[in-house]
Amino acid sequence: MVFIVLIWVIITILTINAFTTNQFIEQRFNKNVITQNTVFDYKTKELPNGIIGSEGIIFPKTQNLIDVYIKTAITSIKPVSVSGNYSILLKLIAEGLWQRTETLVNKQYFNKEGDTIELINEKVSIDLEKIFNDIEIISNEIIGARPSKFLLNIIPVIEGEITYENDRIVLENDFENNMTFELFQSQVTFTGEKEYLKETPIEEVETIERKMNLFRKMIPIPVYKYTMLSIFLIYSSFVLLTLVSKRQMRIKRKTEADEIEKKYKNRLVPIQQPIDYKNKTHIPLESMKSLVRISDELDRGIFRYRSNKEKKIFFYVIEGDYIYTYTIDMNNNGDEEKTML
Repeated sequence: MVFIVLIWVIITILTINAFTTNQFIEQRFNKNVITQNTVFDYKTKELPNGIIGSEGIIFPKTQNLIDVYIKTAITSIKPVSVSGNYSILLKLIAEGLWQRTETLVNKQYFNKEGDTIELINEKVSIDLEKIFNDIEIISNEIIGARPSKFLLNIIPVIEGEITYENDRIVLENDFENNMTFELFQSQVTFTGEKEYLKETPIEEVETIERKMNLFRKMIPIPVYKYTMLSIFLIYSSFVLLTLVSKRQMRIKRKTEADEIEKKYKNRLVPIQQPIDYKNKTHIPLESMKSLVRISDELDRGIFRYRSNKEKKIFFYVIEGDYIYTYTIDMNNNGDEEKTML
């Protein structure tokens, strides 16, 4: 019975799994990947007398002009179209006090297609002498205060969008993506990044019907669900009938034992231990009536022993070397089992 119940539990779990499994699944994959890349670089004139300055350090007394190179490109796995405009700004920041923005390159418009598109390829020149003069004028004559730090930002401003099929992506326009210099009285230090990159995948979702492996055959989920439901209902009916049958049999056994106790109460002799009849001839009988008839013919009493451990009731009639028995098995699923103790 334990095995039958275990199989039922397994079938139940499989059936629940079948009805909680989605018929369709979504698969996501990149149909295109778009990369926006901005690269900065700068150059100044060489120091005289063979002097080589440290990397990222500019000396404005001698190197008073910075040439800044800005390149922005769009690359993609599959061709796209890009439209919009760009401009380039210079922002001078007196940290914590003031800032000033001026345009280095006015708006330039673009409308291009391809898998490698150049949006910006500009060179702008920064006059450090003019920048420091402006700082002196603003700090001394206008503001009347001088901060501890000045920053110089070169900012490409991009407006527009990338189009691929029905997808539209706004061009990256983060003001943090800029070239930054820190200004001191005797030197200018490059402190920013030289390259900024943003990668944007364009996903496509494909809906696929899921199939299950049942008996080495791939079947659709609806068929799998109703197949498992049918198996579950059939097997559950079998289990239910088995349980009902066992219960009815136990009731029948109990009823028979009660009837025997009631009908032959005065003829039964209860004993505390089973009778050992290894040296006797054992004759099992088919019914209690047969045992009662033997008892009457031989004029012998009927001994009764109840085994709670085995859940059996044994009835005995002893005559010399012969022992007649009838057994009620409370656990038996079929007909009465006539056994020896």
